[in-house]
Amino acid sequence: MMNKKKNTLVWAVYTEGVAEASYIVGTMHVRDERAFTFDTLFYEKILACEVFATEFALDDAKESDINESMYLQEGQSLKLLISNKLYNALNQLLAKRVGMELSNFNHFKPIMITNLLTENILSNDRMFSLDETLWNFAKENGKILRGIETFEEQLSVLKSMSLDDQIKGLKDLTKNFSQFRKQLIQMTKLYEKADITELYKAAKRSSKGGRKLLLYDRNIVMADRIEEMMKHNTVCAAIGAGHLSGKKGVLKQMKDKGFKVNPA
Repeated sequence: MMNKKKNTLVWAVYTEGVAEASYIVGTMHVRDERAFTFDTLFYEKILACEVFATEFALDDAKESDINESMYLQEGQSLKLLISNKLYNALNQLLAKRVGMELSNFNHFKPIMITNLLTENILSNDRMFSLDETLWNFAKENGKILRGIETFEEQLSVLKSMSLDDQIKGLKDLTKNFSQFRKQLIQMTKLYEKADITELYKAAKRSSKGGRKLLLYDRNIVMADRIEEMMKHNTVCAAIGAGHLSGKKGVLKQMKDKGFKVNPA
């Protein structure tokens, strides 16, 4: 049985009649040193498996498509979408935190401004994010590389996010930036403790109106794709730690599919 109370980011998944385990590990998609707390353990599990998979195949990422997904539709701008009061408050926040005027990002989607401020709070200690670092390690060690979702599916999720929800999130962040910063730092501390239950709760809170799109629906896809990969090879699958726990989490879904899931 899956031990829900166990604090770990590494879970062994066993298929009946197969001795070798596959693994699901929880990551943070950042360059902050705190995200690398368990990298040695992750390397060990990658080496133990034939396939390494991240949320999407990182080599498939096209910079042109990523850039396109960042922008509002033609004719739209932040200046037109948000109130003057919010625009001015956000402009002051960006000037203070990033050293740039909001006018530089007038045609960016609100979620991109949120991501920019998030990155500013966390440290960029490493050259690559944890996911990229693990991907490069697997490549260097001759592992088969796979994406759990496709790059196009990831972009589709971003494009499907409601503008109203994005604006509301940006408004909440601007109004309560100190609280937002506190919550983000708390998430990194939870990650260092490998507390996947609290990380799941934090992911639910942060996704708010996009919970189904960003968490629940993607968890179903991830579990199905990992199951399919495991029919052919042993797999080490690295996914955001917020996707692991919960009644609709990937670990619970793997267990419901009949796999034995244990902390590793």
